[in-house]
Amino acid sequence: MEKTFPLKIGLEIHGYLDTKEKLFCMCKTDFLNSEANSVVCPICTGQPGSKPMLPNKVAMDKVIEIALVLGCKINHDKNLVFQRKHYDWADNPKGYQTTISGAYSLPCAENGKFDGIRITECHLEEDPAQWNPETGGINYNRSGLPLVEIVTEPDFRTAEQVVSWLKNLVHSLSYIHALRKNGGIKCDVNISTYGDRVEIKNLNSLEKISKAIEYEIARQLENHEKGIVQARETLAFDEAKGKTIKMREKESGADYRFIPDPDLPPMKLDEKQINAVKKTLPEMPSEKLDKLIKKYKVDKANADILIKNLELVDFAEELGKSTDVAKSISWITIELLRVLNYNKKSLDDEGVEIKPAHLAELISFVDKGEITVLKAKQIMNEFVPKSFSVKEKMAGSIGKLSEEDTKKFVEQAISENKKVFEEYKSGKKESLNFLIGCVMKLSNRRADFAKVREIFEGR
Repeated sequence: MEKTFPLKIGLEIHGYLDTKEKLFCMCKTDFLNSEANSVVCPICTGQPGSKPMLPNKVAMDKVIEIALVLGCKINHDKNLVFQRKHYDWADNPKGYQTTISGAYSLPCAENGKFDGIRITECHLEEDPAQWNPETGGINYNRSGLPLVEIVTEPDFRTAEQVVSWLKNLVHSLSYIHALRKNGGIKCDVNISTYGDRVEIKNLNSLEKISKAIEYEIARQLENHEKGIVQARETLAFDEAKGKTIKMREKESGADYRFIPDPDLPPMKLDEKQINAVKKTLPEMPSEKLDKLIKKYKVDKANADILIKNLELVDFAEELGKSTDVAKSISWITIELLRVLNYNKKSLDDEGVEIKPAHLAELISFVDKGEITVLKAKQIMNEFVPKSFSVKEKMAGSIGKLSEEDTKKFVEQAISENKKVFEEYKSGKKESLNFLIGCVMKLSNRRADFAKVREIFEGR
């Protein structure tokens, strides 16, 4: 019989909220594409005498959206108090972090459940600066960025479960555009077996999270066998060595000396504000999947591809208003994605405007035999960044060639490749593919592939 042991794993997840300005000032949040210390001001660098502005309303709305997705109870009509969480670290210009959490604060939302895991709370706070321990340099571009922190109960039992749950969480939050693209998440993992819990700080990838959990569980079990009692402590994960290392004894709430921030008034979230946000929420991935399969008759494999991106599944639903989505699904899951990936774009990128109506029109021309499949794929290459009406393009002679015109291109291909044609006639089947390719190129893909093959085989 396999030996069992007590194991609890809980997460503290930090994600960058998708806003244009920082939490307490008007500095822009595009820190990834900005020169170091170029998007800063006296507020976010903690200059003496500077005072924070009122919190970013967009950030507050994003936290409400996240709380609703997580099924949390939102603490409306109650004072939400920003606290000063004190700690002495190089990346903290003010000597404290401003957060709606701590000993004297009610979180924005609490007592939720997502994908089978209980959510303790969900709150808003600011990000510290970025410190380079090798050079000692500090980049304040990140200081003051709005963060959401999601705290779970210790309901996880394996590293695999944690990784799967986090993938589903990030996927669902992408539907409401809550988190910054390419911002990633940072995760603190709390683990306990036979002793007190430890916290592994600042894990910023699923691979690191998985490896750190696996190692720490094994380490604690080995220490238990040796009679070593696990104390409460804070750890880091050394990726190069594949092991956790002690940073310090674990702080308690008292160590942070939480006090209400005197420069920020208490806030209240009313039901009217919450209901307004609730009305903007889209259907979640599981709901979209169910609709694609039941309403649009899309097979599950293709439906799974679509729901990976809200804009893609919305595109499919819009396309379904004028064509059979199930029948035409490859035009989205293969051709549309091919064109977007080639151009390193996505449907929601700025400047990209691809209309489902234009793709529906293109599909209809193919179905009616007025455009070849190859020509349609070539036209789709031009749909990025902005699609167009195929009907208007028809005036430029992109329609399928007649049999008579196709024969002319066949004769031209033979004339220009006599040796290859002779090889084909002598039984070399590979030569036929080359000749057909020549005709497709000469006709700008307007010749019907099957008809070209038929003409060659009839000679």
